[in-house]
Amino acid sequence: MADCRAVVDLSGAVRRALAGTACALLVAGACSSGDDDTSDDGQGGSGEAAATPDPADATGPFATGRRTLTLVDPSRPTDEVPGVSPARPDRTIEVEVVYPAEGEPGPEPAVPGGLGGAAVEDAPPAEGEYPLVVFAHGFSGLGRFFLGYAEGWARAGYVVALPTFPLSRDGVNIAADVRNQPGDVSFVIDELSALGDDDPLAGHVDVENIAVGGHSLGGVTVLGAAYNSCCVDERIDATIQVSGGPLPLEGGTYDGDPERPMLLVHGTADETVPIAVGDAVFDMFAIPIWYLRIEGATHSGVFGGEAGELFDEATLAFLAAELRDDDDALEAMAASVEASGIAEWRARTAAG
Repeated sequence: MADCRAVVDLSGAVRRALAGTACALLVAGACSSGDDDTSDDGQGGSGEAAATPDPADATGPFATGRRTLTLVDPSRPTDEVPGVSPARPDRTIEVEVVYPAEGEPGPEPAVPGGLGGAAVEDAPPAEGEYPLVVFAHGFSGLGRFFLGYAEGWARAGYVVALPTFPLSRDGVNIAADVRNQPGDVSFVIDELSALGDDDPLAGHVDVENIAVGGHSLGGVTVLGAAYNSCCVDERIDATIQVSGGPLPLEGGTYDGDPERPMLLVHGTADETVPIAVGDAVFDMFAIPIWYLRIEGATHSGVFGGEAGELFDEATLAFLAAELRDDDDALEAMAASVEASGIAEWRARTAAG
């Protein structure tokens, strides 16, 4: 069983909502979406044709490229995992990066998310700069589990980074290392902000417009990086919180409510992190929040079927609104959610 010593009680409504679920949030294997019943999206960009969209139309659609980076942070150590790996003086983070690429885009994905596979490895990036999205996996997950969604977001004009964390990843499964993961997210942003001139992506990552998102334990990570005084990263402009909630992180609190907006997504049938946690998060943070509350969706089921389509639509609308100043992007979501018949859309559009 995972080590829950890093978890202590919160106060107030969130403490009550999380009662009995803190360790479940840290240890449930369902925190990853690797077993979702989704299929390849068939985007199929070749990276060879000369039909790349005009850079002025930053929303695409674009063909997509993919690179795998191995980033090593020498300033922070990795704990020993007895019987698995020794202690290390650094932290190694594997990152899948998916980005708009040169060439003619393939057909629109039939299934949002899917298994990925449309992005062309090392394809030349499309001309222009594109906002950065970092998305964090859950317990026993891998960054590549979200490649299908990442390809769709890159198709729409975003550079998407999918880190795999050193110890909470599949095959190691040390959930208590979440205390170090906000620093991992910031390190990924550091590295993508400082690409050398000889790197193919140099000049294509808009690090003035950054969103971070995460699922389950990845959501805990994101809340730490964006809102907890222990590790808040001022470069983050917006967050996407899926099937998770705040857990205390040593040396910090959530009292400051840094005013960066949040897209909150939770399923009412979540068997790992109850819907009461999502409701409490909506009430807890005095910031602009858009809440997609999906009826009948489970912990990872928010990524599948019609629920996954709503998640994808809401994510793209939220990114357009917060990273591209498209004030109308979120207006249509209420109607889409109502038409779906499977979800509720709650919005608090002003802080306080």
